Amino acid sequence: MLPRTNLSQVEIPKDFMIYPRFSSPGPPREGFFYNSIIALQEVALGDYNAIMPVQSFSSGRFPEPHVQFYGMGAGLPRRYLVWGLVMSIWNMLFTSDFRNSLVLLLYRYEEVGGIYFGPQESVTRLLRLPTRKGDTTVTRKILPTSEPSNSTTKDSSNPNNITINPLTANRVTVEINPFGSPFPSSNVFMAIISALSEAAVHPSTDRLQDPFSSHFESLACYFVTRPVMPPRRTPPIYEWRHLIQALPKVMEYMVARAVYRESSIEIKVDGVTVGLASFFDEERVKGLKEG
Repeated sequence: MLPRTNLSQVEIPKDFMIYPRFSSPGPPREGFFYNSIIALQEVALGDYNAIMPVQSFSSGRFPEPHVQFYGMGAGLPRRYLVWGLVMSIWNMLFTSDFRNSLVLLLYRYEEVGGIYFGPQESVTRLLRLPTRKGDTTVTRKILPTSEPSNSTTKDSSNPNNITINPLTANRVTVEINPFGSPFPSSNVFMAIISALSEAAVHPSTDRLQDPFSSHFESLACYFVTRPVMPPRRTPPIYEWRHLIQALPKVMEYMVARAVYRESSIEIKVDGVTVGLASFFDEERVKGLKEG
């Protein structure tokens, strides 16, 4: 069972819990981070309190594991998926255990759904995954009522099949300048997960008008962003959806080059810079605060 910490800065109720049911050895752990971020992007672009349909996510760069949701009826509240993804990936990192698994999601001691990491499967088969010795047995009270749709898309400008959400036709691009201290790759992935989980709380078309920072408890990698100054008064204007769409592109840049460093980032919409962002290490953040 995952130890309760502050995790990311997103507020997760204390009576929301996860129970992993482990299966076979999984692909390299980078695939778990990468595809979870692809899934979390899609979740974060929708209404935080709305139902997310049953879906499966993967990418061209990491065909496995698929990240697949199931829930009561037609889907699961998006906020449960945000909480569940954050806790699931943190648990894998905390325990150094990246395996194919079905992670049960419980809220107030009732099972509300699950997240599966592994080869693409029928949801009904997922429910027969074995429980690892010593795990708590949870009585099944719900069954999914539909099979997932696969949300991986193919696009000539998107060679790694990153999911593209039709919410906006604006083309978000990033320019990245690595400049400083290196990070373990997991620290960067977790900073992106933390930022996406916090961004998910906001309506995606709301303006992002104040400086925003995010990091994971105990990991010395901070993500910060703000609108360009002076603030733009005509479109395009920096919105939460632009940040949500930019973060997986930053991840792709770093994964493709195996470069995980302090970096400065320009976030552009249709070629216009709307936001600035950075990854900083803890020592630089302390220096900025003291300065």
